[in-house]
Amino acid sequence: MSDDEQLNPVRLWREWFVKSEKAWSQSMTDMMGDERFSKGMGRYMQEALHTHRMFSESMAQYLANLNLPSRQDVLDVSDRLGRVEDALSSVQVELRELRMRLAQGGAATGGRPGVVKPARTKRPPEPT
Repeated sequence: MSDDEQLNPVRLWREWFVKSEKAWSQSMTDMMGDERFSKGMGRYMQEALHTHRMFSESMAQYLANLNLPSRQDVLDVSDRLGRVEDALSSVQVELRELRMRLAQGGAATGGRPGVVKPARTKRPPEPT
């Protein structure tokens, strides 16, 4: 090997990086394989969830005191708005169908929508 290949700083850095990565990987694997680590991580997650729950409850109370909506209030309004939009869409569909039926009936009555002609039979109408 020549001196250029031995003194190549990029190659030396890469070798150091690969060795360091393997060492860190091995030490992390050993640490996470320990029962104490998993128990400690479980306790940490329980504490984090408890803290999150307490923060959420206190923030909801704070917003209620300020007469501001909480996240759940906004989600409830969003759900209601979605139901209103669905109902409005069904009303629009029914209105469109009704207009089409009236337009078809109007063509049969000489262009006067809303006027219903009596059925054409050979019998005279029955007296009332």
